Amino acid sequence: MENSLFITILSPVLITCGGLISWFLKSKKDELVNAEEKAREFKITTYRKLLEPFIAAFTVSISDEERNREIEKLQSLEYKRAIVDLTTFGSDQTLKTFNKIIQSFYQSDAYRTDPETWDTYTVKLLALISEFLLEIRRDVYSKKTRLVRSELIESILKDIDQYKTRVNAAKI
Repeated sequence: MENSLFITILSPVLITCGGLISWFLKSKKDELVNAEEKAREFKITTYRKLLEPFIAAFTVSISDEERNREIEKLQSLEYKRAIVDLTTFGSDQTLKTFNKIIQSFYQSDAYRTDPETWDTYTVKLLALISEFLLEIRRDVYSKKTRLVRSELIESILKDIDQYKTRVNAAKI
């Protein structure tokens, strides 16, 4: 009799404890998922800010004045804040690739004098930007993407065919 009374009392206690533990674990998991989602959204916003001047550079439908205004954003305080956000929250490879883009962009004047070196610079910059897009995909969406560099910029370049092979083969 005592044994059945013990089981009768113990059963609801165990069920309640199991429910509480289950609820606690689920709430912790939900908190983690929410934190990861917020971090992902923050990364996407940061990446979008960082890409805006480069998107403008490849947009033929905007005026040169508007394009230059967008490119000048590279020196703005807001852009520098986005770079700090990238430094803080971006993946290592994304940051390394972005640093190469910016350094290449800062050195672009050295290539402007000769059409051949300008073409080489253009290929290098396209390769870096497409590599940055690839790293963003890996960081935010799919680590196992099978896309190659040129496939990431096909939709923004009308003359991609003349660059495709060189962009994919470029050493960065």
